[in-house]
Amino acid sequence: MTLSKRQKRKIKKRICILTIVFSWLTILYLTIVFSDIPFIAKWRTLYIETAMTTNSHHWMAEWFFPDSVIDKVMADRRAALEAQRELQGDWEGVEQETKKEEEEKIKTPKDLFFEEYWELDSNSFNSLMDEHPELFSNGYNNILIENFNDEYDIETVKGDKILVVDTANNLLIIGVSGEGYVGKMAVAKNPEQVDLVTASTLGSYGEEAITFNERYDALITINASGFVDVGGHGSGGHVKGSVIRDGQEYGEPVDGTWKFFGFKKDNRMYINNYSSVDTSEYRWAMEFFPALIVNGENVVDGSFGMGIQPRSSVGQAQNGDFMMLVIDGRQIGYSLGTTVAECAKILERYNAYQAMNLDGGSSSVMIYKGTQINRSSSVSGRGRYMPDAFLINRP
Repeated sequence: MTLSKRQKRKIKKRICILTIVFSWLTILYLTIVFSDIPFIAKWRTLYIETAMTTNSHHWMAEWFFPDSVIDKVMADRRAALEAQRELQGDWEGVEQETKKEEEEKIKTPKDLFFEEYWELDSNSFNSLMDEHPELFSNGYNNILIENFNDEYDIETVKGDKILVVDTANNLLIIGVSGEGYVGKMAVAKNPEQVDLVTASTLGSYGEEAITFNERYDALITINASGFVDVGGHGSGGHVKGSVIRDGQEYGEPVDGTWKFFGFKKDNRMYINNYSSVDTSEYRWAMEFFPALIVNGENVVDGSFGMGIQPRSSVGQAQNGDFMMLVIDGRQIGYSLGTTVAECAKILERYNAYQAMNLDGGSSSVMIYKGTQINRSSSVSGRGRYMPDAFLINRP
């Protein structure tokens, strides 16, 4: 059977259309893969970093990008980490801040309250005092405001939402958000309440954050160390990196480009290399990467080769305030996550003098008094089984 001229024209037309479409797709693919246009290069890098730093999602980069492109991105990541090798956060030259009495002015309880909780926007908080005097009837040392449902219009001096003010427990929780991300930051006003604890079954299985929180009756619990996680199915029982508690080693040091950080007996957070420290001096410590802020200097730029992910990080201000930051991610329409550099900026705007990145991804979780207050990207929605956790304990 022969084809009519009309049928032949239709076939030629379809072939022509397919050829054009294929040509444009090829041009688009080559542009995405190899273009040096800044906007395209930025998002290509972020995509590759995000895929390659997520254990079970390497294929999302490897299927679409040639090895040479992936290798360059990962080489830049290694170079950025290598540049941190000599960083040391040691508080040298910084005086321990103390409460100073000013003879020329007798401070009222209200003055002392706003001095301690300097993060609070005084205008919005004074309005709250006028509208809800019952919240302050027990005095400034016994204020408990829980604002997870946005009942009160209160914010920080930086414009972020105030979620919790608990002066009896020296605790503040701030809601942070930005382009593509939502998170929570807990601030311990008394660093003596901060601890790093290990799972009771460490060596075989980890524990969920809620279990840590209930076992220690803690105010706040977040994830801490990384762990051996072959194929994304690790039990959380085998910690990756050093973990020190009361001078005892629970992990296996990585050293090199990983940073060792923790509290000495003075309740200050020091950042160094494992090979350069005396671990017996530390009340608690662990290893991870990268350092975010060292001696008041932001030491990360851009994505730092780690893409956009759910994040956890910690930091300490010169006045002793200890910050625990958790950013949600991998949830389209709610929060995609963020870069380590954005975490550094958040901590920096609340005066962090030393700050470190922690394990993130589906491990990132925050528990407040037995209730999970973030949206974990884990399958269970409760975070992963973890070898250890950071706590803010009750006084």
